Amino acid sequence: MAAYRIAAYRIIGYAMVFVLLSGCGSPTTTESESQSGGADSHAVSASVFSPTAVQLAISRGDIATADAAIKARLVQEPTDSTALEMAGDVAVLTGDLSQAAVMYRESLANVAAPSQAILSKLSQVLMHQSLPFDALEVLERMIELYPDVVQPRYDLVGMAAMIGLPDRCIASLRWLLQNGHGDPESLVVLANTGRVEPDAELCRKLLSERPSDLRPEYGIALIDAIYLRWDKVATRLEPVVAKHPQFVPALGLYGRALIKLNRLDELATWQQSLPDSMEQSADYWIVMGLWSQKMGQHEQAARALWESFRIDETTHSEMLKSLLLSLKQIGRDAEAERVAKQIVKMSALRDSLHVFLERNSQSQAAAMKVAEAMAALGRLWEAEGWARLAVGLSDDPVIDSRERYLAIRRQLTVTTPWQSPEMSIANSIDLSDLPDIKPPSSHGPLRIAQPGSDSPKHSSDASIHFVEEAAQRGLEHTCAVAAEAETEGHWIYQSVGGGLGVIDFDLDGWPDLAGAMLDGKPRQSNSSPNRLFRNHQGRFDEVSRFAEYQDLGFTHGICIGDYNDDGFPDIFDGNIGQDRLYRNNGDGTFQDVTEQVGLSGQAWTTSSAMADLNGDGFADLFAAAYCGGDQPYEIACSNNQGIATCPPLQFDAARDTIWRGVGDGTFVDASEEWMQPTSLGRGLGVVVGEFDEHPGVDVYVANDMTANHLWSGKSDTAGFQLNDLAAIRGIGTDANSNAQASMGIAVGDPDGDGDIDFFLTHFSNEHNTYYEQVAPGLWSDKSFQVGLLQPSMNMLGFGTQWADFDNNSALELILTNGHVDDVDREDIAYRMPTQVFRRNPDGRWSELDRPELGEYFTRDHLGRALVTLDADRDGRIDVSISNLYEPVALLVNRSENHGHHIALELKATRSQRDAIGTTVRMKIDGRTVLSQLFSGDGYMSSNERQIWIGTGGETAVQDVTVIWPSGVEQKLGAMVSGKRYLIVEDQEQAFEFPTSDGEAGS
Repeated sequence: MAAYRIAAYRIIGYAMVFVLLSGCGSPTTTESESQSGGADSHAVSASVFSPTAVQLAISRGDIATADAAIKARLVQEPTDSTALEMAGDVAVLTGDLSQAAVMYRESLANVAAPSQAILSKLSQVLMHQSLPFDALEVLERMIELYPDVVQPRYDLVGMAAMIGLPDRCIASLRWLLQNGHGDPESLVVLANTGRVEPDAELCRKLLSERPSDLRPEYGIALIDAIYLRWDKVATRLEPVVAKHPQFVPALGLYGRALIKLNRLDELATWQQSLPDSMEQSADYWIVMGLWSQKMGQHEQAARALWESFRIDETTHSEMLKSLLLSLKQIGRDAEAERVAKQIVKMSALRDSLHVFLERNSQSQAAAMKVAEAMAALGRLWEAEGWARLAVGLSDDPVIDSRERYLAIRRQLTVTTPWQSPEMSIANSIDLSDLPDIKPPSSHGPLRIAQPGSDSPKHSSDASIHFVEEAAQRGLEHTCAVAAEAETEGHWIYQSVGGGLGVIDFDLDGWPDLAGAMLDGKPRQSNSSPNRLFRNHQGRFDEVSRFAEYQDLGFTHGICIGDYNDDGFPDIFDGNIGQDRLYRNNGDGTFQDVTEQVGLSGQAWTTSSAMADLNGDGFADLFAAAYCGGDQPYEIACSNNQGIATCPPLQFDAARDTIWRGVGDGTFVDASEEWMQPTSLGRGLGVVVGEFDEHPGVDVYVANDMTANHLWSGKSDTAGFQLNDLAAIRGIGTDANSNAQASMGIAVGDPDGDGDIDFFLTHFSNEHNTYYEQVAPGLWSDKSFQVGLLQPSMNMLGFGTQWADFDNNSALELILTNGHVDDVDREDIAYRMPTQVFRRNPDGRWSELDRPELGEYFTRDHLGRALVTLDADRDGRIDVSISNLYEPVALLVNRSENHGHHIALELKATRSQRDAIGTTVRMKIDGRTVLSQLFSGDGYMSSNERQIWIGTGGETAVQDVTVIWPSGVEQKLGAMVSGKRYLIVEDQEQAFEFPTSDGEAGS
């Protein structure tokens, strides 16, 4: 969810207007003055000080007379608090704000119970002197002395939020809500305090006006931290913590930056310089927890993170994922389960809040969803506030909104705590038995926990290079969109399509290609037919009509799989409207069997996958759905260029569909039987494989602007059930626990440590996300640490894959980019380049030079789906990319000095024939390499269905082991490089395919 700012309308004139002070004092009158009466009794006298007379002189504009009387009084009585306050008032009127602050402070020092007025005046003077941190302390004192006065609390909230200290205003926000003064903006801030973005412009203004005070730099650094720009955070805060060694917030954020930047050797110095008050800050314990995790000290990490929640459970809820990781590592399963449930509830809250904000804060249904999420967290005061807000909204009406509000309201009493104790992590788990925290300085030499020793240690010397040869090879296909879209702009359904599917439908060993069309209308059969190209020894011929593959629907994604286990791959088209299943007849033709096999419905299907989800030996279909209802096809949004793609959260999410294979070639809808999502997503990408530590395949769905889903299967006496574990496994949201606009998925083992990692593409101004599996079944957003964050910020990514383009047994990363609209911004392009990244020896990724990659990479495109295949059978992986308004690209790999490879085609016998989820392990030059067979393949596409492993300079590999979905382990021993093999479950040896004319024997 994007960061948000609290508006300044509640702040009295701060940074905007300075109201001249008059009549704000607390004048006292002497007994003689009160007895004499009359106007003349207020005349200013040098011998008798009269506050009333001085005030009258000020009101007449006679500042000199008032000033003389005040000075005379202060000569006689230097500690007269009333005279000191009036001296401050005069200084304000003469423009001497520094003197005013001095006088107000002197007045406060000489009175036991200062008035609200002088505290207010001092706070305003301090703000106009560019001293907001001092002003904040005065406001906090005012609230302490006058807890029932409303306005100081609003002032505190506004000021604290603007300079990056929202935690300082939580108590006041809660008081305002509990006392009937809450407003929608306050509810939003309370719901996700850690995402309140400081006012960078104000912070820069404060720095320019008072350069000796560097603390406003913290607010700007906090924005960098929100967007994970940790290098900038450290650079900004280094002078701040040196100049202000008592400024706890900056010290805490700086410590986190040191950890994110892996500058662990500096933490001892950081820790030794901390003030005594640091341990009272949640930020301190967060740093200790993250540092302990880096060192592999998970007991200490869990204790430290728990201590942080005992201090502040509101601002840093993203740390729940880190706490869960350490609890899992030390076997504290009961506590881990409690934290996992909290993560799920927090994810639901963020998703519902995101929808509310995206719908202009006017959706009754969205506000009620937030209320229900708050109630589930035991935060009844907020739940009541959101439900009350919902009742007053008119958009997206809820029929029983008032009844639902009253049901929450009846649970509140004057004694109701802010959060039910049993719902709080700080109270519901007890980690006090874990070891006390040992600071970095006491640990001696650093011994950082390292990844697996089998990780690739070097990059290839080969220069990766592609030549675009689609037209030359006869692959002439353009994913057509309705003609008016290019000139008038995109509707949401026109901006994201372009599916591709690699299929060897004639079983001649050469990969063929299917491509989607969407130039008609959704839910109708008036698009141009999808295209099928037969690959004849590297030359493509369009055979759609001859093959009777004639889908006229509005197709987005194409999925390939053998649904009926007859040995011939079939085609499933995900459409807006009726999806279509085309059975491969085995004679070069297809038959539309959609109705025959029991498929139905009018959903908006994007990506899909075919695999045996429940382990019964029959293929199932998972179809990810995007937006629901009729509105996506009826409501047009616009920008300066005309029609524009609407934000997806403007529309309701559609439920994904699972079609269970019965075994006789038909399907039944098992969606409700197998899935009970806590929240619906808007799915764009899908991949199926065995991802976590539990046996059986899982389904990972990339959702657009809501948390991703990881469906993990479990069978028990009640039957088979898929549970969404994405939030608790760390791959539902980014490092800050924010849902992103997820699109494409790359899945593999790029760091070579023997487990599965993910890479997801996102919208512009969001970073693409690299999720590294840091423990069995637990992932962490390492995008910044591995160098994949910054290169994606101005891109809008779609299709992506890991692939070993130079055959050195280390994967490269390729992704295609292109905006959905021309947004007319200098920093955000419409057409965008395709990117390729290579992993360096230090584990960071570097983008490869575009001209060296090939001429295609020097031009910009509206890229969408991306698939991998060996189109010319020369032993090098090629790429095909669909683009809007541009022919599909076939990037033929012409890399020189590449290594050898092994290509494996797998066929299961005990489980479903396609063998999705099968893992292959082998040793290459003494190093273990792992690869797995997936389905779905990310964004609306299907790759060539094979396992491809580069072997570098090795002419043979050793200890080849295949672990099938059935659990059978098949040991095949050594295999020669430069070959394609067929491996059949339970067969003692692999079958070598004959070398084709195009293969180079690599």
